[in-house]
Amino acid sequence: MKKKVKSAIYLKDVQLFLDECIRTHEPVTLLALTQDGKRNLYEGWLVVSAHWRAGTHDLRNPKNGEIRKVRDVLMFNINGHPIYL
Repeated sequence: MKKKVKSAIYLKDVQLFLDECIRTHEPVTLLALTQDGKRNLYEGWLVVSAHWRAGTHDLRNPKNGEIRKVRDVLMFNINGHPIYL
């Protein structure tokens, strides 16, 4: 049986989706690169703020309250959907 490939999402649409998640408190699963090239998986994290001018979103871990700032251009997968520029 073939695995169904999820369709890719444009970065601008991902930014709008993350902004909506701020309002609805919906958790997201996000795969992003760090500045040194390592992959980070944020599974079930909440989006707490967005900075359009800086091009970043702040994510909070609901288990321990840790907050991470993620650059939008370094995100490459959200909820199983690839992201393209």
